[in-house]
Amino acid sequence: MSYYPPGPPTYPSMPFGAVPPEPQPRNRRNLTLILAAIVAVLALVFASVVVIVLKNKKGEFHIPFLSLTSADAPGDAPFMAQPNLTNKPLDNGLRLSAQTGAPDQGTRLVSGTTPGLYVGGSTTCDPAGLGNFLAQHPSQAAAWASVYGISTQAIPYYLDTLTPVILSADTWVTNYSYTGGSAVPFQDVLQAGTSVLVDSAGVPRVRCQCGNPLGPAASAPIGGYRIRGTHWQGYQVNYITRVAYNTQNVTVVNNTTTVINQAPAQANTPAAGAAALLTLLNPDTRQLFDRTVGGLLDLSGQPPLTEALPTPASLNVPLAARSDEAAAQNGLARAGETAAAPEVTQMAESNGNTPPTEGQTTEAASGTESGTDTSAAGPTSSEETSAASSTTTSSDTSSSASSSSSAAPSPTVFSGSGNSIGSFSFTENNQSVTCQAPSQETTGSGSLTCNDGLSRSVYQSSLSQSSVTSATDSTGIWRLSLGSTSVPITSATWQTLIATTTETTTAETPTATETTEVPTTTEETTTETTEETTETPTTTPAG
Repeated sequence: MSYYPPGPPTYPSMPFGAVPPEPQPRNRRNLTLILAAIVAVLALVFASVVVIVLKNKKGEFHIPFLSLTSADAPGDAPFMAQPNLTNKPLDNGLRLSAQTGAPDQGTRLVSGTTPGLYVGGSTTCDPAGLGNFLAQHPSQAAAWASVYGISTQAIPYYLDTLTPVILSADTWVTNYSYTGGSAVPFQDVLQAGTSVLVDSAGVPRVRCQCGNPLGPAASAPIGGYRIRGTHWQGYQVNYITRVAYNTQNVTVVNNTTTVINQAPAQANTPAAGAAALLTLLNPDTRQLFDRTVGGLLDLSGQPPLTEALPTPASLNVPLAARSDEAAAQNGLARAGETAAAPEVTQMAESNGNTPPTEGQTTEAASGTESGTDTSAAGPTSSEETSAASSTTTSSDTSSSASSSSSAAPSPTVFSGSGNSIGSFSFTENNQSVTCQAPSQETTGSGSLTCNDGLSRSVYQSSLSQSSVTSATDSTGIWRLSLGSTSVPITSATWQTLIATTTETTTAETPTATETTEVPTTTEETTTETTEETTETPTTTPAG
């Protein structure tokens, strides 16, 4: 029943007999507003997806790097001054078979204790020298020890659990540079023939050439990285090995098939009281032999060990970066996690797990035609830098740009004779630069004298015959690392290094006439040096 207000009823004005229109329901108006809002949200989502796709195609997202480090290279920001190591190229007969290991994320997964995985025999690695260097450099020691979660006092004892070997395959590891007083992780492939220290699980722990700590590779597909560095002879991305984590076990079936099974968390850990053994390959006889891991140092002069050393299994885990910045640089999602970043996984899927080299776009890596991308990673050499800058110049300079990265550099022209490079030339900013290297032997880096007046330095070992050979690709182009870039050298001249005399003799020769003062100065210096040396416990080889 309806109730009307008092008084006569009123009706809207309309023709007699017409039916009044029904009022529009309020819920229909609400539905229209909701649909409009959904359309607006979808439009925003679509626009953001388009922006992401465009950014990805332009290479504006950070793509992590996977460095290539040759056996003789000093490496970036090494922990200690380069030792006098003379690694010789590894004989092809000693290289790990391409059929060894299981396919895993674009690489080959191997167990660290696989017989013949490492080459034994004579090695130039010096764990005692590394221990003494760290004892005399507290800042490097603190950063070095932080990688393994130990104190600096435990460094000699941890070094004594390792044994020197030579890699028989190009091996992917997490390398740590000494930057800003800290150990900074980066993904690195070490060339076969590199001398390393490994633990009883067969995991590389130290690179002998520079003393840098090493750890297992990040848990990410190799196709999600961008390769930085010079390809050496025999390098193939699908031949790169990774040592299995402690939760993985690689089993060979019928000498041909390899499968991955889950293993106990403490795999590769010897029983209590048992000495760990690794089966190595003798480079001279090509025969396998067993070597006891560790026990190479004389620790009698060291303070007693007051802490438990980490087990090989506890350290054989994927990298978990300590900051978001470090995580991004290593291809990980975020700090404290081992999962790969989604962009890294997507990139690997799009290019078939074939990583592009520095300067390529993702499209180029997957087989489509595309120009060189320098927006994300920057140029790989000074020639690429000049090419990038020349795109904004007038047509008068277009001929200069033709010598950019789009045109392959010519093979390096070598002349002269000797055991080290004396001078070399390269192109930077469309200008030919010639640098002269020191003529005297040195174990560290030496200053270069260049005709453009810029200050440059290079490790003399990088100019040796073995280093030049390993850094020259199959096309005959020798690339030399100068700072953060790898420069293709256009021409180089060999020289014979002059053996240096001791600094004491050279410094005191001009003052030889002062017969009354020279002996006194020498005695005082010797006394002070002796006192300082006795304050630091030294690590010596056992036996």
